[in-house]
Amino acid sequence: MRLTALALAATAIAGLASPLSAQEILKPEQVVEATIPAGTPKLFVADIAIGHIVDGRLHVLNADTMQYLGLIGTGFAGQVFVPPTGNLVWISTSYQEKLTRGKRSDYLEAWDTSTLTIKQEIPISTTRAQALNYKPLLQQSVDGRWMFAQDATPATSISVVDLKAGKQTAEISNAGCYGTYPSATNGMRFATMCGDGTFGSYTLNADGTSAERKASAKIFDADTDALFLHGERDGNDWLFITFLGDLYRVNIEGETAKLVDSFRFAADGWRPSGYQTHAYDAKADVLYVLMHPNGEEGSHKNPAEEIWAIDMKTKKVVSRSKTSTAFSVAVSQSETPVVYAIDLVNLKVLRYTSDPSKGYALTPAGEGRGGETPIQLDLQ
Repeated sequence: MRLTALALAATAIAGLASPLSAQEILKPEQVVEATIPAGTPKLFVADIAIGHIVDGRLHVLNADTMQYLGLIGTGFAGQVFVPPTGNLVWISTSYQEKLTRGKRSDYLEAWDTSTLTIKQEIPISTTRAQALNYKPLLQQSVDGRWMFAQDATPATSISVVDLKAGKQTAEISNAGCYGTYPSATNGMRFATMCGDGTFGSYTLNADGTSAERKASAKIFDADTDALFLHGERDGNDWLFITFLGDLYRVNIEGETAKLVDSFRFAADGWRPSGYQTHAYDAKADVLYVLMHPNGEEGSHKNPAEEIWAIDMKTKKVVSRSKTSTAFSVAVSQSETPVVYAIDLVNLKVLRYTSDPSKGYALTPAGEGRGGETPIQLDLQ
Protein backbone atom coordinates (compact mmCIF):
# COMPACT_ATOMS: atom_id res chain seq x y z
CA MET A 1 0.00 0.00 0.00
CA ARG A 2 2.82 2.34 0.87
CA LEU A 3 4.69 1.62 -2.38
CA THR A 4 1.55 2.27 -4.41
CA ALA A 5 1.10 5.66 -2.78
CA LEU A 6 4.71 6.58 -3.43
CA ALA A 7 4.41 5.54 -7.05
CA LEU A 8 1.29 7.65 -7.54
CA ALA A 9 2.98 10.65 -5.93
CA ALA A 10 6.02 10.27 -8.17
CA THR A 11 3.80 10.10 -11.25
CA ALA A 12 1.95 13.26 -10.19
CA ILE A 13 5.18 15.15 -9.59
CA ALA A 14 6.55 14.10 -12.96
CA GLY A 15 3.35 15.30 -14.62
CA LEU A 16 3.67 18.69 -12.97
CA ALA A 17 7.36 19.06 -13.74
CA SER A 18 7.06 18.24 -17.43
CA PRO A 19 5.43 21.47 -18.70
CA LEU A 20 7.62 23.59 -16.41
CA SER A 21 10.78 22.14 -17.87
CA ALA A 22 9.65 23.23 -21.31
CA GLN A 23 9.32 26.85 -20.26
CA GLU A 24 12.09 29.39 -20.63
CA ILE A 25 13.98 30.02 -17.42
CA LEU A 26 12.90 33.32 -15.86
CA LYS A 27 15.56 36.00 -16.02
CA PRO A 28 16.13 38.35 -13.04
CA GLU A 29 14.52 41.75 -13.47
CA GLN A 30 17.02 44.48 -14.17
CA VAL A 31 16.51 47.49 -11.90
CA VAL A 32 17.68 50.72 -13.49
CA GLU A 33 17.71 54.37 -12.40
CA ALA A 34 15.56 56.57 -14.62
CA THR A 35 15.51 60.35 -14.75
CA ILE A 36 12.43 62.53 -15.08
CA PRO A 37 13.08 64.63 -18.21
CA ALA A 38 14.27 68.18 -17.58
CA GLY A 39 11.49 70.73 -17.82
CA THR A 40 8.74 68.33 -16.70
CA PRO A 41 6.31 70.26 -14.50
CA LYS A 42 5.95 68.22 -11.32
CA LEU A 43 3.06 68.00 -8.87
CA PHE A 44 3.93 66.60 -5.44
CA VAL A 45 1.24 64.91 -3.33
CA ALA A 46 2.18 64.28 0.31
CA ASP A 47 0.46 61.11 1.57
CA ILE A 48 0.72 60.41 5.30
CA ALA A 49 -0.60 56.86 4.64
CA ILE A 50 -2.58 56.84 7.88
CA GLY A 51 -3.18 53.06 7.70
CA HIS A 52 0.57 52.41 7.88
CA ILE A 53 1.87 55.77 9.04
CA VAL A 54 5.45 54.56 9.52
CA ASP A 55 5.66 54.33 5.72
CA GLY A 56 4.46 57.66 4.30
CA ARG A 57 4.90 58.61 0.64
CA LEU A 58 5.41 61.65 -1.53
CA HIS A 59 3.81 60.91 -4.91
CA VAL A 60 5.19 62.70 -7.97
CA LEU A 61 2.89 63.41 -10.93
CA ASN A 62 3.31 65.21 -14.24
CA ALA A 63 1.42 68.45 -13.54
CA ASP A 64 0.26 68.72 -17.17
CA THR A 65 -0.80 65.16 -17.97
CA MET A 66 -1.36 63.87 -14.38
CA GLN A 67 0.78 60.84 -15.32
CA TYR A 68 2.26 59.08 -12.29
CA LEU A 69 6.05 59.50 -12.30
CA GLY A 70 7.19 57.90 -9.04
CA LEU A 71 7.39 58.30 -5.28
CA ILE A 72 9.69 59.19 -2.41
CA GLY A 73 9.38 57.50 0.99
CA THR A 74 8.68 60.00 3.76
CA GLY A 75 8.94 57.76 6.84
CA PHE A 76 6.78 58.40 9.93
CA ALA A 77 4.58 61.49 9.39
CA GLY A 78 7.20 63.19 7.24
CA GLN A 79 6.74 66.92 6.61
CA VAL A 80 7.55 68.21 3.13
CA PHE A 81 9.00 71.45 1.77
CA VAL A 82 9.12 71.84 -2.01
CA PRO A 83 11.09 74.86 -3.29
CA PRO A 84 9.25 76.38 -6.27
CA THR A 85 12.41 76.09 -8.40
CA GLY A 86 15.44 73.81 -8.49
CA ASN A 87 15.59 70.04 -8.27
CA LEU A 88 15.42 69.29 -4.55
CA VAL A 89 12.65 68.51 -2.10
CA TRP A 90 13.19 68.57 1.66
CA ILE A 91 11.59 66.13 4.11
CA SER A 92 11.76 66.11 7.92
CA THR A 93 10.90 62.68 9.23
CA SER A 94 11.27 60.01 11.92
CA TYR A 95 12.36 56.37 11.87
CA GLN A 96 11.93 53.76 14.60
CA GLU A 97 14.76 51.23 14.99
CA LYS A 98 12.30 48.33 14.89
CA LEU A 99 9.77 49.98 12.58
CA THR A 100 7.02 50.46 15.17
CA ARG A 101 9.18 50.60 18.33
CA GLY A 102 12.73 51.02 19.46
CA LYS A 103 15.13 53.94 19.22
CA ARG A 104 13.79 56.95 17.32
CA SER A 105 15.96 58.85 14.87
CA ASP A 106 14.90 62.05 13.10
CA TYR A 107 16.43 63.56 9.98
CA LEU A 108 16.09 66.43 7.56
CA GLU A 109 16.52 64.85 4.13
CA ALA A 110 17.19 66.31 0.70
CA TRP A 111 15.91 64.35 -2.31
CA ASP A 112 16.63 64.88 -5.99
CA THR A 113 13.33 65.51 -7.81
CA SER A 114 14.69 64.31 -11.14
CA THR A 115 15.98 60.89 -10.03
CA LEU A 116 13.92 60.64 -6.78
CA THR A 117 17.08 59.58 -4.93
CA ILE A 118 18.35 60.86 -1.60
CA LYS A 119 21.16 63.43 -1.71
CA GLN A 120 21.70 64.37 1.93
CA GLU A 121 20.46 63.64 5.46
CA ILE A 122 21.01 65.81 8.52
CA PRO A 123 20.25 64.50 12.05
CA ILE A 124 17.75 66.68 13.92
CA SER A 125 16.09 66.65 17.34
CA THR A 126 13.66 63.84 18.12
CA THR A 127 11.12 66.46 19.19
CA ARG A 128 9.84 67.00 15.64
CA ALA A 129 6.03 67.32 15.40
CA GLN A 130 4.62 64.04 14.08
CA ALA A 131 1.46 65.47 12.59
CA LEU A 132 -0.66 65.65 9.47
CA ASN A 133 1.00 67.52 6.64
CA TYR A 134 0.80 71.29 6.99
CA LYS A 135 3.18 73.46 4.99
CA PRO A 136 4.06 75.77 7.96
CA LEU A 137 5.55 72.78 9.81
CA LEU A 138 8.60 72.81 7.54
CA GLN A 139 9.76 76.04 5.90
CA GLN A 140 12.98 77.42 4.40
CA SER A 141 14.46 80.89 4.83
CA VAL A 142 14.28 83.24 1.84
CA ASP A 143 18.05 82.99 1.26
CA GLY A 144 17.95 79.19 1.30
CA ARG A 145 20.37 78.81 4.20
CA TRP A 146 18.08 77.86 7.06
CA MET A 147 15.32 75.29 7.50
CA PHE A 148 12.73 75.67 10.25
CA ALA A 149 11.01 72.49 11.52
CA GLN A 150 8.12 72.63 13.98
CA ASP A 151 8.55 70.53 17.14
CA ALA A 152 5.91 69.26 19.58
CA THR A 153 6.43 67.07 22.66
CA PRO A 154 3.65 68.44 23.16
CA ALA A 155 5.58 71.58 24.24
CA THR A 156 6.27 73.49 21.04
CA SER A 157 9.63 74.63 19.71
CA ILE A 158 11.32 75.16 16.34
CA SER A 159 14.41 73.27 15.21
CA VAL A 160 16.76 75.49 13.20
CA VAL A 161 18.97 73.71 10.66
CA ASP A 162 21.92 75.36 8.92
CA LEU A 163 21.82 73.87 5.41
CA LYS A 164 25.20 75.39 4.55
CA ALA A 165 26.92 73.69 7.50
CA GLY A 166 24.72 70.58 7.33
CA LYS A 167 23.74 70.59 11.01
CA GLN A 168 21.06 71.70 13.45
CA THR A 169 22.12 74.82 15.33
CA ALA A 170 19.25 75.48 17.73
CA GLU A 171 15.90 74.43 19.15
CA ILE A 172 13.99 77.62 19.93
CA SER A 173 10.88 77.64 22.10
CA ASN A 174 7.66 78.87 20.50
CA ALA A 175 5.48 77.92 23.47
CA GLY A 176 1.79 78.53 22.82
CA CYS A 177 2.45 78.98 19.09
CA TYR A 178 2.66 76.77 16.01
CA GLY A 179 4.01 76.93 12.48
CA THR A 180 6.70 79.07 10.84
CA TYR A 181 6.38 81.89 8.31
CA PRO A 182 9.76 83.08 6.99
CA SER A 183 10.49 86.70 6.13
CA ALA A 184 10.59 87.64 2.43
CA THR A 185 13.54 90.03 2.89
CA ASN A 186 15.58 88.80 5.87
CA GLY A 187 16.90 85.22 5.83
CA MET A 188 17.46 85.34 9.61
CA ARG A 189 13.84 86.18 10.46
CA PHE A 190 10.64 84.14 10.75
CA ALA A 191 7.33 84.37 12.58
CA THR A 192 4.98 81.95 14.30
CA MET A 193 1.20 82.01 14.94
CA CYS A 194 0.15 82.06 18.61
CA GLY A 195 -3.01 80.96 20.38
CA ASP A 196 -3.47 84.31 22.11
CA GLY A 197 -4.08 86.01 18.76
CA THR A 198 -0.57 87.40 18.34
CA PHE A 199 2.29 86.48 16.04
CA GLY A 200 5.75 85.96 17.50
CA SER A 201 8.73 87.20 15.45
CA TYR A 202 12.27 85.82 15.74
CA THR A 203 15.55 87.09 14.34
CA LEU A 204 18.42 84.58 14.53
CA ASN A 205 21.86 85.62 15.71
CA ALA A 206 24.76 85.31 13.25
CA ASP A 207 25.42 81.60 13.78
CA GLY A 208 21.77 80.61 14.13
CA THR A 209 22.12 79.38 17.70
CA SER A 210 19.52 81.59 19.36
CA ALA A 211 16.67 84.05 18.85
CA GLU A 212 14.21 85.82 21.11
CA ARG A 213 10.51 86.08 20.43
CA LYS A 214 8.95 89.50 20.07
CA ALA A 215 5.17 89.41 20.26
CA SER A 216 2.92 91.51 18.06
CA ALA A 217 -0.21 93.28 19.15
CA LYS A 218 -3.28 91.04 19.06
CA ILE A 219 -4.11 90.37 15.41
CA PHE A 220 -6.98 87.84 15.59
CA ASP A 221 -9.33 86.33 18.17
CA ALA A 222 -8.83 82.57 18.44
CA ASP A 223 -12.06 82.15 20.43
CA THR A 224 -14.47 83.95 18.12
CA ASP A 225 -12.83 83.52 14.69
CA ALA A 226 -9.55 81.62 14.56
CA LEU A 227 -7.09 81.64 11.68
CA PHE A 228 -6.34 78.50 9.71
CA LEU A 229 -2.68 77.55 10.08
CA HIS A 230 -2.02 77.53 6.34
CA GLY A 231 -0.67 80.78 4.92
CA GLU A 232 0.19 81.98 1.40
CA ARG A 233 2.90 84.51 0.66
CA ASP A 234 2.07 87.66 -1.34
CA GLY A 235 5.23 89.71 -1.71
CA ASN A 236 6.25 90.83 1.77
CA ASP A 237 2.93 89.78 3.31
CA TRP A 238 1.31 86.50 4.34
CA LEU A 239 -2.34 85.81 3.51
CA PHE A 240 -4.45 83.96 6.09
CA ILE A 241 -8.15 83.14 6.25
CA THR A 242 -10.42 82.70 9.26
CA PHE A 243 -12.94 80.00 10.10
CA LEU A 244 -15.81 82.41 9.39
CA GLY A 245 -14.42 83.63 6.08
CA ASP A 246 -12.32 86.75 6.60
CA LEU A 247 -9.00 87.35 4.88
CA TYR A 248 -6.10 88.69 6.96
CA ARG A 249 -3.00 90.23 5.39
CA VAL A 250 -0.08 90.08 7.86
CA ASN A 251 3.36 91.62 7.40
CA ILE A 252 6.24 90.08 9.38
CA GLU A 253 9.16 92.06 7.96
CA GLY A 254 9.60 94.32 10.98
CA GLU A 255 10.62 93.53 14.55
CA THR A 256 7.01 92.55 15.20
CA ALA A 257 4.23 91.35 12.90
CA LYS A 258 1.51 93.78 11.85
CA LEU A 259 -2.00 93.38 10.44
CA VAL A 260 -2.04 95.21 7.12
CA ASP A 261 -5.64 94.59 6.04
CA SER A 262 -8.66 92.35 6.57
CA PHE A 263 -12.01 91.87 4.87
CA ARG A 264 -14.94 89.46 4.81
CA PHE A 265 -15.47 87.41 1.63
CA ALA A 266 -17.75 84.56 2.80
CA ALA A 267 -21.52 84.87 2.52
CA ASP A 268 -24.84 83.01 2.79
CA GLY A 269 -23.66 80.36 5.24
CA TRP A 270 -20.60 79.38 3.22
CA ARG A 271 -17.30 79.07 5.08
CA PRO A 272 -13.71 78.01 4.31
CA SER A 273 -12.57 74.50 5.22
CA GLY A 274 -9.91 71.87 4.72
CA TYR A 275 -6.18 71.53 5.40
CA GLN A 276 -4.38 73.45 2.64
CA THR A 277 -7.28 75.86 2.52
CA HIS A 278 -6.24 78.46 -0.05
CA ALA A 279 -3.77 79.09 -2.87
CA TYR A 280 -2.52 82.40 -4.23
CA ASP A 281 -1.73 83.15 -7.87
CA ALA A 282 0.66 86.10 -7.76
CA LYS A 283 0.54 86.87 -11.50
CA ALA A 284 -3.24 87.16 -11.63
CA ASP A 285 -3.51 88.47 -8.04
CA VAL A 286 -6.24 85.91 -7.41
CA LEU A 287 -6.77 83.81 -4.29
CA TYR A 288 -8.50 80.43 -4.55
CA VAL A 289 -10.31 79.28 -1.39
CA LEU A 290 -11.95 75.95 -0.52
CA MET A 291 -15.54 76.56 0.66
CA HIS A 292 -18.35 74.46 2.16
CA PRO A 293 -22.05 75.32 2.76
CA ASN A 294 -24.03 75.43 6.01
CA GLY A 295 -20.99 76.39 8.05
CA GLU A 296 -21.17 76.04 11.82
CA GLU A 297 -18.94 75.56 14.84
CA GLY A 298 -16.61 72.63 14.08
CA SER A 299 -17.29 72.47 10.33
CA HIS A 300 -13.87 73.92 9.39
CA LYS A 301 -12.64 70.47 8.36
CA ASN A 302 -15.68 69.65 6.20
CA PRO A 303 -14.88 68.75 2.58
CA ALA A 304 -15.17 71.71 0.23
CA GLU A 305 -17.92 71.71 -2.39
CA GLU A 306 -16.80 74.85 -4.21
CA ILE A 307 -13.58 76.72 -4.97
CA TRP A 308 -14.03 80.49 -4.83
CA ALA A 309 -11.76 82.87 -6.74
CA ILE A 310 -11.16 86.22 -5.04
CA ASP A 311 -9.80 89.22 -6.94
CA MET A 312 -7.37 90.65 -4.42
CA LYS A 313 -7.44 94.12 -5.99
CA THR A 314 -11.20 94.54 -5.68
CA LYS A 315 -11.58 92.17 -2.67
CA LYS A 316 -14.52 90.56 -4.47
CA VAL A 317 -15.42 86.95 -5.20
CA VAL A 318 -15.29 86.78 -9.00
CA SER A 319 -16.25 83.11 -9.53
CA ARG A 320 -17.47 80.02 -7.69
CA SER A 321 -16.61 76.62 -9.18
CA LYS A 322 -17.90 73.24 -8.06
CA THR A 323 -15.40 70.69 -6.79
CA SER A 324 -15.55 67.19 -5.34
CA THR A 325 -14.96 66.77 -1.57
CA ALA A 326 -11.75 68.80 -1.69
CA PHE A 327 -9.46 69.30 1.32
CA SER A 328 -6.36 70.92 -0.21
CA VAL A 329 -5.77 73.31 -3.10
CA ALA A 330 -2.75 74.60 -5.05
CA VAL A 331 -2.31 76.78 -8.12
CA SER A 332 0.37 77.08 -10.80
CA GLN A 333 2.18 80.38 -11.31
CA SER A 334 1.61 80.37 -15.08
CA GLU A 335 0.07 82.81 -17.54
CA THR A 336 -3.26 80.99 -17.30
CA PRO A 337 -3.55 79.48 -13.81
CA VAL A 338 -4.05 75.74 -13.38
CA VAL A 339 -5.65 74.73 -10.08
CA TYR A 340 -5.22 71.38 -8.32
CA ALA A 341 -7.33 69.98 -5.48
CA ILE A 342 -7.14 66.84 -3.33
CA ASP A 343 -10.34 64.81 -3.16
CA LEU A 344 -9.62 63.00 0.10
CA VAL A 345 -12.87 61.00 -0.01
CA ASN A 346 -12.27 59.48 -3.44
CA LEU A 347 -8.46 59.60 -3.12
CA LYS A 348 -7.87 61.59 -6.29
CA VAL A 349 -6.00 64.71 -7.31
CA LEU A 350 -8.21 66.93 -9.47
CA ARG A 351 -6.85 69.25 -12.14
CA TYR A 352 -8.71 72.37 -13.33
CA THR A 353 -8.00 74.97 -15.97
CA SER A 354 -9.13 78.54 -15.34
CA ASP A 355 -10.80 81.12 -17.56
CA PRO A 356 -9.64 84.69 -16.83
CA SER A 357 -12.51 86.08 -18.93
CA LYS A 358 -15.01 84.43 -16.57
CA GLY A 359 -13.53 85.46 -13.25
CA TYR A 360 -11.05 82.56 -13.28
CA ALA A 361 -13.85 80.01 -13.22
CA LEU A 362 -12.58 76.43 -13.23
CA THR A 363 -13.14 73.59 -15.70
CA PRO A 364 -12.17 69.95 -14.94
CA ALA A 365 -9.08 69.00 -16.98
CA GLY A 366 -7.98 65.59 -15.72
CA GLU A 367 -7.23 63.74 -12.52
CA GLY A 368 -4.51 61.56 -11.05
CA ARG A 369 -3.74 59.13 -8.27
CA GLY A 370 -3.87 60.53 -4.77
CA GLY A 371 -2.44 57.76 -2.61
CA GLU A 372 -4.13 56.61 0.61
CA THR A 373 -4.31 59.76 2.77
CA PRO A 374 -3.20 62.67 0.58
CA ILE A 375 -3.00 65.97 2.44
CA GLN A 376 -0.54 68.42 0.88
CA LEU A 377 0.04 69.69 -2.68
CA ASP A 378 3.10 71.41 -4.11
CA LEU A 379 4.36 72.33 -7.57
CA GLN A 380 7.87 72.60 -8.96
